[in-house]
Amino acid sequence: MISLICSTYNSEKFIDNYLKYVNYQFLEKFEIIFVDANSTDGSLQTIKDYKFREGIQKTIIECEERITIYEAWNKGIEKAQYEYVMNYNTDDKIFPGSLLALSIYANSIPDADIIYSNCWISDKGDHSSLTGFYNWNDANNIQALLQYGSCCGPFPLLKKQSIIDVGMFQTEFTIAADFEMWCRLSSKGYKFLKVDDVVGTYYTNPKGMSTNPAHNRELVFQDTKIRQNYAPFLYRGNQ
Repeated sequence: MISLICSTYNSEKFIDNYLKYVNYQFLEKFEIIFVDANSTDGSLQTIKDYKFREGIQKTIIECEERITIYEAWNKGIEKAQYEYVMNYNTDDKIFPGSLLALSIYANSIPDADIIYSNCWISDKGDHSSLTGFYNWNDANNIQALLQYGSCCGPFPLLKKQSIIDVGMFQTEFTIAADFEMWCRLSSKGYKFLKVDDVVGTYYTNPKGMSTNPAHNRELVFQDTKIRQNYAPFLYRGNQ
């Protein structure tokens, strides 16, 4: 069983398609937890009004103030009732068979803590065209992770208890806490599994946290700090 976690803030432009992508999933039963960061447009009401098919359980957490995406993910993880969680953003797209395929991998290889795959890239908010392809590196190798910056894709499947055990996402990193989490898990010997299936499309949103040019300076600062924190692993190997 999988808990999808959706951090949403003023997502009116994307929410209609997003809800359909979720509703069309082949996996029979799962839950989706929306964490709304005090939206001021109509997206929250759209989420409240949407009727998912039978088998999809909807939970909405309404925040009284704007919070970061990683604060939202932590709230969603704490609320999740199933063994696996996936952070799935409103401007991305997962294919109809994605959750089913990932659940099969999780059942077949239960010692995998993070299951991830390559993904297509689109420069269109409706994902109507493809502009590239992300081929991620082996995140089990902390040296390669630090050297090449593998981020395990935009929608990896995570074992909930493993994320809790290592202390959740570090919210001091407002843009790169996912990269820090992969480094932390890899450095502690948690198992990453890269699968051949391409499960979705990533939108290079010009207003996104990590893709907005206005955030480049802060992104470089956070990325550098993370690499410095884990630099010893470049010299003493994966431990």
